Amino acid sequence: MVIDIHVHSPRLTMRAESDADLRHAFRRMLEAGHRAGIDRQVILGLRGDNEAVLKLVEAFPEEVIGFAGINGTDPDAPGTLERYVSEYGFRGAKLHQERDLPLSGLLACYPIYHKAAELGVPVLIHTWHQEEGLGDILNEVYGVFLPVGILAELGRRHPETTFIFAHAGGIWEKAFQAVAPYANLNVDVCGFDPEIGIVEKAVRALGAERVLYGSDAPGRSYAAQLAKVKYADISDAERDLVLGGNAARLLGLR
Repeated sequence: MVIDIHVHSPRLTMRAESDADLRHAFRRMLEAGHRAGIDRQVILGLRGDNEAVLKLVEAFPEEVIGFAGINGTDPDAPGTLERYVSEYGFRGAKLHQERDLPLSGLLACYPIYHKAAELGVPVLIHTWHQEEGLGDILNEVYGVFLPVGILAELGRRHPETTFIFAHAGGIWEKAFQAVAPYANLNVDVCGFDPEIGIVEKAVRALGAERVLYGSDAPGRSYAAQLAKVKYADISDAERDLVLGGNAARLLGLR
């Protein structure tokens, strides 16, 4: 089974505002995923679109898995996560930078991490960090920086919580070095150019059990993002783990 761990609702990117438009737009995404060989897709709540994600989970229950988008500065965030997991069957939390929460403030979100551990669900975090020479570009595009040391600190402080760091930290070699010592830290390899060698290096640095395929659709192509895993120079057993085995284990799927 191939599981895409990182997909977004088309509500914003494809201007799917009505329920009918939302279902139609996502059906097209599912069809594109099927053509690429993807069986199930994890939709990540983002910018207050948890209800849109819920509608897609309900419309396509056999193919869609929901992660609740959680605002790290909301005092009710742990309760929001519990509600979506307990009442609606969501299987994880998604954290992204907010206007009042730069990525450098992720260490303050410990109530969310404790709740996720209690519920037995992973926390997927948008991760990107500043690299010498790229500061102005990153600031213009993303508006915030993520010091890579925070990834390691999350692993050290919250060993009971399973984390998935989206986009493999952005500048991925540094991210792999930071997360390698902590078995509860995983990476997805989605959302940037399908660079040669990233999957191989992730598997060597972390072990295949801690690397997950994702596409970042609809902003990125399913097929292009999938290709860097399918054609990576790794064993068939390692490829199976990256493409779906690891996601199935972390999400409690059969």
